[in-house]
Amino acid sequence: MPNWADAWKRGVSKGDFIQAEDVELLRKVCVIGETVKNELFPGSNPIGAELLIGKVKFKVQGVLQKRGASPGGSDFDNLIVIPFSTASRRLMNQPKYIAMMRVIVDDPSHLKVISQQISQVLRRNHRLAPQEEDDFRLRSSTQIVKMIKGVSGTLHIFLLLIAGLSLIVGGIVIMNIMLISVSERKQEIGLRKAVGARSKDILLQFVLESLAITLSGGILGFVVGILGVKIMELVSGTPAVISWEALALAFGFSFIVGIIFGVQPARKAARLDPVEALR
Repeated sequence: MPNWADAWKRGVSKGDFIQAEDVELLRKVCVIGETVKNELFPGSNPIGAELLIGKVKFKVQGVLQKRGASPGGSDFDNLIVIPFSTASRRLMNQPKYIAMMRVIVDDPSHLKVISQQISQVLRRNHRLAPQEEDDFRLRSSTQIVKMIKGVSGTLHIFLLLIAGLSLIVGGIVIMNIMLISVSERKQEIGLRKAVGARSKDILLQFVLESLAITLSGGILGFVVGILGVKIMELVSGTPAVISWEALALAFGFSFIVGIIFGVQPARKAARLDPVEALR
């Protein structure tokens, strides 16, 4: 149990970590995370204080170093560490029960061999026949990385599809708005042409109007996104980082959508005959 700190590469910021004597003597001591400290002992020193786990009193003898949130969003500081012997005999009454074990390998090249050896030991201890499946799970860091990459890749494709569909739908809406605007402003267009405006002037005017609409939408969307992230950060307590590349992408896609879906209405306006438009 004392090597928990080495396995997770995490020590204490205050007090003492669990020692070998604590495990041997089944002492009712614990080390708490920063979140537990703030919730149970706000504004005070928890060292020496007592807390209840189940119906058993434990004395706080240390506070773990702060780690924050994991990539998955869980809180690394919301935990309590107690001696294994105390947990198995005083709390669970199952002396030989282990739910999870963490093994650190010094040389990554030996990871596969060590995983196989651990599997053999567990199968032998569990008395599994050769044809029986494992009743345990082994996960190496490489497997976890592959799993995370697979999930993130699928999520990335899904988000790209949603974003692409949203851009197309938004572009169609913008084009319809501009077409309606052209239809309602025929007299204005005819009058401008009658006093000397060229077709390219009318084209430029409506393209700029389309860009103004899409860029305004991009700015509004970015502001709403920032507010949403801040609200989620306050509610969940999970820190979030806003990338300014997102602002550049928002403006870039807004510009592209404005150009692509604004050209057709602008061309229609530029081709109007001034006599027909004024009539």
